[in-house]
Amino acid sequence: MKKAVFVFGTLTYTQRGREALRRRGILTKIIRTPVQYRNGSCGYSLLVINRVDESVEILRAMNIPVQGVYPADLE
Repeated sequence: MKKAVFVFGTLTYTQRGREALRRRGILTKIIRTPVQYRNGSCGYSLLVINRVDESVEILRAMNIPVQGVYPADLE
């Protein structure tokens, strides 16, 4: 996947994820969670623009729980 939507359970986890990835040079943006991915989320997600596979591993290693990772076909 080139871009992906990372869905978190809380806005705090979304913000922590953004900061952890930013420190490693990974481009992200906090967005409203697309309706099709909302299933119990806080309503905000992280759009990861590059290095998606690496991002999953970084968040896992930092104990930042991700509810789901989905293709970013938002255009």
